Parts: sequence; C-alpha cells; structure tokens
Amino acid sequence: MRILIPFLAILAVVAYIVGCSDPVEPEKKVEMVDAAAYFPMHNGDTWFYNSGNIIRKVDGDTTVNGVLCKRVFKGVETDQAWTLDSQSFAQHLFDGFLWFDPPLQIPLNMVKGTPLQFSSLGRISDAFVSDADSIRSFGTLSFDGYITRTLNQVTLDSCFKLDYNYVSKVYLKNGTVAEDTTVYSEIWAKGIGMIDDGDLFLNLAIIDGIETPKLPE
Repeated sequence: MRILIPFLAILAVVAYIVGCSDPVEPEKKVEMVDAAAYFPMHNGDTWFYNSGNIIRKVDGDTTVNGVLCKRVFKGVETDQAWTLDSQSFAQHLFDGFLWFDPPLQIPLNMVKGTPLQFSSLGRISDAFVSDADSIRSFGTLSFDGYITRTLNQVTLDSCFKLDYNYVSKVYLKNGTVAEDTTVYSEIWAKGIGMIDDGDLFLNLAIIDGIETPKLPE
C-alpha cells in the first residue's frame, strides 16, 4: 500500500448551440473481474524491482495479530505479510515492524467510481526501537479501471490501477502527533502482481516457477 483526492466535477454537455442536445449514454459500469489472479503468493514467488535492487519473495508463513499470513521477504529480512481470501487481498505487516488492525485490504469486487473508505491503526513491534507509539491511517482507495502496460516487450492489456489518498497520524511517545498526506497509484498485472507504484518498477517476476513477463524463446 502507499491513495486519489476525491473531487467534484460538473460536466455540461451541449450538442448544438441552438439548444438541441443528444441523449447522454450512461457510463458503463467497470468492475474488477477475476481479481484474485492479480495477487499471486505461492511459496517462491519473487519480484525484482528497480533493476534488481529490491527483491521481494514469498517464503513460508508468519502470524500477525493471530492471523496466519504468507511471509514476504525483502532481501533476507521479513518485510510484509499477506492474506488472500474470497473477499479481499490484505496486507497485515509493513517494513517488518508495522502491523495494522484491521489489516489494509483491497476488496476483490471494487467498482470504478466507488471509492472505499478505510481507517486502520498501525502498531509498532516491541522489538523495533522508535519514537512513535502508533500510526492511524485513514482515507480512500479507488479502483480506476483497466489499462495496458508494456514490460519486457510484452503487452499486458488487463492491468488495473488503484489510487490511494490517505492521511497518516503518527502518535509519538512524547505526546505529540505528526501528520502526513500520501497520494499515489499502483498498477497490478494479472498473474504477476504489482508492477509499478511510482517508487517500485518491476523488471521481472518468477511466479509459480515461471519467469514473467517474458517473450517466448
């Protein structure tokens, strides 16, 4: 996770200056299809980002706040913890020390134009030394429909785009509160996972033992 500021748009469509107007077709409903396929997490699944400088790999399980999750390593350190069920993909742990209650979720039935409002309390592992006590994150997650991306000369024509806009309030142990607003987008590819979030750019993934995206030899 990393979220779009809601906006109000007023659109007037006039076909002819004389006052005649064509009927406006209702916008076609765009919703997620087969969304679970965008979140692979087999043991051994690996993602190489930013020329291989950042490597994420699913390897085994871990328990976060009583929930059994798939453990995701960054290098040799535990970085994230994920779950996937029939309702949502959920991220329980970030950076190896920050876990959220409830977990940060991407519902599998999102509809374009219908943002999800969320609020979650991030708690810091006792083993991590920090001036912060906890973090409250709240805002919106929006599904922005399907787009096409080209990676390694392979056209990925069924990627979906997620837009995040959220506020994080960091409660410090000295009693003060620091606040920050984050706005960004993620691109997810079917059968691959996240390929772009503005900071991380996928070079190659190994999903269920197969390198992808890759042109056939």
